[in-house]
Amino acid sequence: MQQLDARLARLRERLRQGDPDMEPDELRAAIEKADAKRGELMDLSSEAKDSARVLTMLPKAAELYRKQISDGLDGSPEAAAKARTILRDMIGEIRLQPTSDGGLWAEYGMHPAILLKGVGSDGRAESISHVPAVRLRVRVR
Repeated sequence: MQQLDARLARLRERLRQGDPDMEPDELRAAIEKADAKRGELMDLSSEAKDSARVLTMLPKAAELYRKQISDGLDGSPEAAAKARTILRDMIGEIRLQPTSDGGLWAEYGMHPAILLKGVGSDGRAESISHVPAVRLRVRVR
C-alpha cells in the first residue's frame, strides 16, 4: 500500500509540474488506474479484517451453545426449551431415509451463521450469513 501511495504521489506531482514523456490525459488515466487498484486493496484488507474477527468469535459461540445444550440435558425445563430452539435453528429439519438393507440414513443441514447469533456479533454475522447450509448425510444403523 505504501508503494502504491508513493506512486500516486509521484504521478500527481508529474501531472502538476508537467511531464515531457506523457500527456496530461495519460497521467490522469494512470492516476485513476492506481487509485482504483488502491481502492481494491483497501476493500480486500477490510474484508480480511472482518473475516478474522468472525473467526475469532466462532470458538466462543460454539462454547456458549455447547454449555446451553448441556444445561438443557441436565433437566431444567427452561434450559431444555432453549437447547431445543438452538438445535432447531442450527440443524433445521432432519429427514430419515430407510435403506433396502434395513439401515437408516439421516440427512440434515448445519447453518454456520447461527453460531454468531448468540454471541452478539455486532452486525458482523452478515459476512457469513450468505453461507449456505452444509448438507450432511449420516448412516444411523
